[in-house]
Amino acid sequence: MPLLQFYTNVNQLTQAEKEELAKTLTDRYATRMPAFFVDIVFNELPHGSFFAGGKPADGKFVRFTADHIAINWGKDDDQRAKSYLEWLGGVFKERFEPKGWTWEFHVTASNVNWWRIQSLIPPPVGSEALKTWVEAGKAIPWEGMDKL
Repeated sequence: MPLLQFYTNVNQLTQAEKEELAKTLTDRYATRMPAFFVDIVFNELPHGSFFAGGKPADGKFVRFTADHIAINWGKDDDQRAKSYLEWLGGVFKERFEPKGWTWEFHVTASNVNWWRIQSLIPPPVGSEALKTWVEAGKAIPWEGMDKL
């Protein structure tokens, strides 16, 4: 799963903007994994509680973090990582630049072996078991998970 988090001031993004961002990001990830793997959190910080460069953000700055767990980039995935970061930057530029906002983002990778859904080991990407999860829209026991 990716855990995607936005940090903004309160009411900086409308509910419709949050929903659109969540759909756009989920749709991108869902090309490689079940959509239910994608968790998105909008952390709204009160004015006077969010600073960038030592100054109050005042509703003009967005911080985004992505913790990749289900699929991590390996040492040979620089081009895929670059493509994703360029796409993500474009998503933010399109939405935030017209408002005069600045933004920053980063991606971290967590160890997939330390991840569970409903206490189940997720099946490997591209496996038949994962296709079953996609069809079911939820985590279900699968043959072979006890051998991982």
